[in-house]
Amino acid sequence: MGSSNLVFGVLCLLGNIVVTLAKSNRDICSPDTLAVYRIKMDSHWYKNSFPKQYPTSRPPAQFSRLHGIVHNSSYILWREGLEATPEVRLIAEKGSGEILEQRKGVRDVFAAGRILQGVGMTETIFYSDAKHTKVSVISKIVPSPDWFVGLDSIELCMNGYWLNNLTIEAGPIDAGTDEGFTFTAPNWASEPQSPISMITSKNPSHPANSFYYPYLNELPPLVTFHFIKERVYRANNKRLCFGPKHKKSKFSKISTVVVPLPDSTSRTLHKRLHARRIYKKAASEFNNWKISGLSLE
Repeated sequence: MGSSNLVFGVLCLLGNIVVTLAKSNRDICSPDTLAVYRIKMDSHWYKNSFPKQYPTSRPPAQFSRLHGIVHNSSYILWREGLEATPEVRLIAEKGSGEILEQRKGVRDVFAAGRILQGVGMTETIFYSDAKHTKVSVISKIVPSPDWFVGLDSIELCMNGYWLNNLTIEAGPIDAGTDEGFTFTAPNWASEPQSPISMITSKNPSHPANSFYYPYLNELPPLVTFHFIKERVYRANNKRLCFGPKHKKSKFSKISTVVVPLPDSTSRTLHKRLHARRIYKKAASEFNNWKISGLSLE
């Protein structure tokens, strides 16, 4: 990319959040852009970092599939202080279930595979447009009563520009639907349900709690989320169209713009996959869109 398009770059360190924003004229979050991101979840559930009651079998320490959703400010997947929805409860307690339905304020739903040990990595790709610039994710901590790791409404458009890279460290979260204190506690439903809360080294303040380390100021990060901008696509004097109602979306290379979900994605996303096949078919009929704004290195 030519240097004339470069506005400026900024690197921010905000607690446990690292943001890289390389501003380019071609990275503006304008209505005619579609940003493709890769999300990676690295897990750091080491026995030497979390020795207390560390699960070694039946099952060993691991994480369920990573469920994610791209949305605007009108939608909330989960939030500290609010009660977990039935779909969040199912994921937090069982590690199963899907975030599927087309909801108001939602643009994309995605999923990445399980991490079958305490330390590992999973990743997938999703897309975001200028009207849906937030992403939320959730993955169950296995085994646990109703604990998970996740992110709530992370903003991908900062000061009018698509972020290049974003790294966030995260710890355990209590869904508030089960009273269990330990990784392998028997099912004991919370009646009434409690609000979602962060688990810290001192909260819950009970010595039986598996994450209770009162001598620590804070827990080591359990996972790290990485968002990497793959590309930004721009339409040419036309409105971007999504969904089966807009079969004449005019992308010149729609097969790469509309990124297919990985094999780990549930079959229950059939409707969205069908819509994406419609996009690909429509692309063969139209060729008046152009690609611009490749991600900065």
